Amino acid sequence: MSSILLPPGFVTRPATLQDAEAIAAMNVEVELALLGVSESAAVDVLEFWQDRDVNLESDTLAVTAPTGEFVGYTSVAQTRRGMMLDANTAIRLSYQQQPIGAYLMQFAEERARTLLDAYPETPRTFYTWSFTRDMSHLLTQAGFKVASSDYRMRILFEEPPMAPRPIEGVIIRPFIPGQEERAIYNVVAETFPDIDGEPYRPYADWYEGMFEKNSSADPSMFYVAIADGEMVGVTLCRIYPQEHSGHVSQVGVRRPWRKRGIALALLSTAFNEYYRRGVREVLLDMDSTNQTGAWNLYHRAGMHVRSQVDFMTKSI
Repeated sequence: MSSILLPPGFVTRPATLQDAEAIAAMNVEVELALLGVSESAAVDVLEFWQDRDVNLESDTLAVTAPTGEFVGYTSVAQTRRGMMLDANTAIRLSYQQQPIGAYLMQFAEERARTLLDAYPETPRTFYTWSFTRDMSHLLTQAGFKVASSDYRMRILFEEPPMAPRPIEGVIIRPFIPGQEERAIYNVVAETFPDIDGEPYRPYADWYEGMFEKNSSADPSMFYVAIADGEMVGVTLCRIYPQEHSGHVSQVGVRRPWRKRGIALALLSTAFNEYYRRGVREVLLDMDSTNQTGAWNLYHRAGMHVRSQVDFMTKSI
């Protein structure tokens, strides 16, 4: 660390498991101030470290003020997609005029380059997600560019959600673990190129991200639509029991079976199960350029835009 320096008295060290609460608290503070709501929690930080095999000693950085207050954090991880900057990266609001953000970005890029030397087969792409304008600005200053933007959709259950409407010839049921992973992938891989026109990621990459390195994904909350003996639609969900919240990761319906209410039935099925389990808030991220009619679908399901999420990348 040479070109950017912290003010006198500020101290850096690796993050520890005990810092997860403080990191989440910084994100909650920032999101409440800028968005009016926040779903950040310590479990998100711990999940990133666990699911991405983060070495806390070498891959994380915490910053404390002269008072001892925890004021900044970042981390990086190696993935098949490239080097990932932890989306939980944060700077306490009252310290954002200090060069803490730039210092964190400098550490993150230097660490990412070191990891690339150890994993030369990894794509030389540095990527992350930003949930606020301030973070997007900081990332832009560090050389990142917005590759795409999502709308974060939200629904709050103050009463039981609407029951799924039966569709003639279509059965909605939970997926069968150990038997239907490839069939689910085939539906997803057919659906998502319709959004951005790019080929979907390989099965091994998808499987790892969904089943092996995603501790919040809950296969008991994966639902499939079956018609004429084949899988024609899916919805894959995450659940965070401690926060009483959930996240719909993917919803997809094969092209010949669209406009029949299958996607809405899948969502309604998931929403009712969320409600039965005591979950009262569910989120979903939708590509802002989505041309598949998803916007109308999510509104019919009772969801509304809560904020914008920027997917940002940088070649390193």
